[in-house]
Amino acid sequence: MKVEKWVEIEERMCNLMGWEKGINEMVEAKREVAPKVPIYELSTREDKLLLFKLRKRYEGFRKSKKFYGLEESYS
Repeated sequence: MKVEKWVEIEERMCNLMGWEKGINEMVEAKREVAPKVPIYELSTREDKLLLFKLRKRYEGFRKSKKFYGLEESYS
């Protein structure tokens, strides 16, 4: 994965979840996919799996905020 893509995802996660929770969620997802491999050395398959896990976490958090009526409008 290119570092630029990782930073873009990080910004979106942190905007939604807050800095600490966003970073923690990203690091946990990365560790599940490839614990000892740097982000820029992931294979194509690991890239896709990591993106899938990050999307699931993002959507899960977004839906939980919406459920409790705390979501602000993000466009």
